[in-house]
Amino acid sequence: MSASPGRGGMALAALMPWAIGLVTAIDYFDNALFAFFASYIAGGISATADELVWASSVYALGAVLGILQQHAWVERLGYRRYLALCMFAFAAAGVCAALCENPIQLALARGVQGYFVGPMLGACRILIQIGIAPQRRPKALRAFMVLIVFGGGLAPVVGAFLVTHFEWRSLFLCTVPAAVLAGALVLWTLPDIGDVAPHERTEPHRLAYLVFALAQAALQVVLTRTHFELFSTSPALIGLAIAGIAGLAWFAQQQWRQPAPLVRLHAFRHSTFRVGLALYVVYYYLSTGFSYLLPRLMEGGLGFTVGDTGYFTGMASLAASLLVFVYLRHSARVVHKKWLIVPGFGIAALAAWWLAQMSPEVGRAALLGPLLLRGLMMLFVVLPVANLTFRPFAAEEFAHGYRLKNLVRQLAISFATATAIAVQTHRVALHEARLSESTTASNATFVQALDVLTRGFVASGHAIGEAHAMALGSLWRVLEQQATFMASLDGFEVMAVIALAAGAFAAWQREID
Repeated sequence: MSASPGRGGMALAALMPWAIGLVTAIDYFDNALFAFFASYIAGGISATADELVWASSVYALGAVLGILQQHAWVERLGYRRYLALCMFAFAAAGVCAALCENPIQLALARGVQGYFVGPMLGACRILIQIGIAPQRRPKALRAFMVLIVFGGGLAPVVGAFLVTHFEWRSLFLCTVPAAVLAGALVLWTLPDIGDVAPHERTEPHRLAYLVFALAQAALQVVLTRTHFELFSTSPALIGLAIAGIAGLAWFAQQQWRQPAPLVRLHAFRHSTFRVGLALYVVYYYLSTGFSYLLPRLMEGGLGFTVGDTGYFTGMASLAASLLVFVYLRHSARVVHKKWLIVPGFGIAALAAWWLAQMSPEVGRAALLGPLLLRGLMMLFVVLPVANLTFRPFAAEEFAHGYRLKNLVRQLAISFATATAIAVQTHRVALHEARLSESTTASNATFVQALDVLTRGFVASGHAIGEAHAMALGSLWRVLEQQATFMASLDGFEVMAVIALAAGAFAAWQREID
């Protein structure tokens, strides 16, 4: 099946930006879905927090390796066939993920998904820049942004429906038809561009690629394990960290000298790019952190059902996302993008601080304000940052710079997921230990509650011993809920501090004014 805008006429030309945007939306949808329902997926395969971090780390490793080979794939297949291949392979890996029975299988399936969908943001954004005429590019970028925004916002709503009516496997299966449709659309609408003759193709740099893969794998192991064991007391982790850093340093030096590298690092010469990349990292960290912590607060801490949590969070996010149309219409009037970026981090800090002040008795109404603020982060931070970061680049430099940015995005998301899981696990254990100190015979309140529950179970027909055990189990579940609630508040306090620091950093930078 071959296609080009010329054959299909104006209809195909009009559909092309939406096909490209749909591919990227699937990437955002998948990331948001996994982060939001990670604990639900972990429960389905009996995975511990440690094993769940591995799934996230392997996904990130697959994504960064895919990004490094993206240019080689495009030179051999062209953008049309490359995007279609990635969508079909992502769909096949989604079926494998849905059929997983243990954490190792899930990690492998997610690694394959990461390899094929991780490069899509960069590939699609570059394709818009080089494959769409300048006069049609603004409309294509608007379609691209709208689908990204709503792709992430729809994930909690769709996921809530699926886990309420089906099981965790449906979270992976739901992306399969969308990916197949996206693959078919790009085959139909995209022109054949990007592929080159064999003698013109970039050197594959196999040794550099292998060194980078091993170095990145070593650092992912260190990142995963340091949250569960002390770094300073583990010679193996120290050795892996040194080897990983040395490998990345060699890779950077080797690629800097190459006329046609896997990834062009010369973009770091631009101060605007360096600052923009730093702000991107903080945004992705905050976004992933919110996606992970919100369901823990609402389900584990406040007792919401998984369906209610997903519907309410997703609808609030979609409501805030409607302002993307206001942004697209009026953002050009804001000459100094700092006036958007700094308040954007302030909004993120306010949302996190607001959530950190919640009491255990709050209902939906109290959560609406911070959830709407959280939904504004993308509009006030990432869209104006994107506008500034790549402004100095011409077409070829833009492609390399955007691939580099996409690489950093995957690493930031992986780091955020790993640290959020680790901090939540650590704080839950700490609060459980502190709360359990009050569950003794010397605590009159605890003894009275235990007695009331025991008598209630006896009255319903249970034997005294069984009733006592059931009463203890009920009180322990209350203790776990309180510990989860308190740990979630701790996580949002950390997020508020990070957002404030990022806002101060952005305000200090003249490059983004």
